[in-house]
Amino acid sequence: MKKWPLLVALAAGEAARRLLRTAPGPVSPKYPDFVPDDYPPLLFEVPTGDGLVLRGKRYENPGATPLILMAGFSGNGFNYDIAFEETNFALHMARRGYDVWVANFRATGRNPYRSDSGDYSHHIQDLCVYDAPALVAAVTERTGMKPVIFGHSMGGVVCYGYLQGADYEVDGAVRRLVSDPDLARERNEAVAGVVSLAGPASFYWPKDSRYYWLVASPVSRLFLRAFRALLLRFSTNPRPVPVEDSVVGLIRRAPRLAYLVLRAGYSFFANLENMDPEMLMESAASGMSDVSASEQCQLVEALLTGDLVSRRVDGADGGEPHNLTRHMHMITAPILFVAAELDAVNPAVLYRDGFEQVGSRTKYFKCFTGYGHVDLIQGYGIGDTVIPYVARWLEKVLGDQPDSKGAVDGAYEKVGE
Repeated sequence: MKKWPLLVALAAGEAARRLLRTAPGPVSPKYPDFVPDDYPPLLFEVPTGDGLVLRGKRYENPGATPLILMAGFSGNGFNYDIAFEETNFALHMARRGYDVWVANFRATGRNPYRSDSGDYSHHIQDLCVYDAPALVAAVTERTGMKPVIFGHSMGGVVCYGYLQGADYEVDGAVRRLVSDPDLARERNEAVAGVVSLAGPASFYWPKDSRYYWLVASPVSRLFLRAFRALLLRFSTNPRPVPVEDSVVGLIRRAPRLAYLVLRAGYSFFANLENMDPEMLMESAASGMSDVSASEQCQLVEALLTGDLVSRRVDGADGGEPHNLTRHMHMITAPILFVAAELDAVNPAVLYRDGFEQVGSRTKYFKCFTGYGHVDLIQGYGIGDTVIPYVARWLEKVLGDQPDSKGAVDGAYEKVGE
């Protein structure tokens, strides 16, 4: 009788037992009581052009350059504002003298900073058309200064779409997304710069990447197509994908099981050496928000096509979907691409489809070794690596001291080697 199945089962059981020993017990999220002594947070509200109210937290430095921090898919402002001062991106930037506005897109956030949800019929492109323009206009009006916009993950995608002049074109009963060149010029001039923190310009992976086999291989694409078909059935009626209730509910009811599940999920999106168990649980409890079924479907379609494309709205036939990946050249504002070596957003692909394609005269690319997608903005060590580099870039750009040819800071530079 072969003994190897029993040995494998025993080894797996021992591994699970050791993980459970490191898992935290009952968890009380820290974010509701997190108030830095030197920066009492201020609530801000911003109306959008389609009738919603966005909310966020401001770490105020009157007269300083405003920074607007926008989060990623199924995330919210607490991704930048985790309740640990050592790894709090927003607080680091405020303490360096910037006026920090931690934004929440529609249907995301935690009270009292939760933004209006609407009817959950929105797509990712609506954040480019409505949310980002509203935030930039409001911060500019209230501070009298051009802001620097930050986008992590999907927040970076929203920055790209905003700067490409994404808007809806109406033709009778049909409404489709387009890139308006005049609007793109206006929006690029409206910001002092943009920082993309692991914001994908496309979804491609080399075959030596584990993400290729998870997402782009022939077998995985069969599963994605089946998942898309299921999502299309659900996305015909507006509804949320209940990320927040599912995650927070599991953390409350079964914290040790929640830790095992979250640790497994985060292992694809973070270098867990940069996040201890308490930080991981807080990251999930405070920083995960619902998405609409349409947003989820749009993300799956991007994974299948490789490009960031719009979803058809209003009308039986909206024509070909608009391709955001193919319009990166319309971005002309000073831009910094920050990549992470261990990220699912492949640094080499981001360099090729993002950095090399933008029309910005001043553009930079930096890849940090030892970081993944999530810990790039909330992991141990960012105060000594990511934050200082971003701050130096801001000083350079805001000080109007670009290189003589609007140049590149290295071709494909890695930090930490």
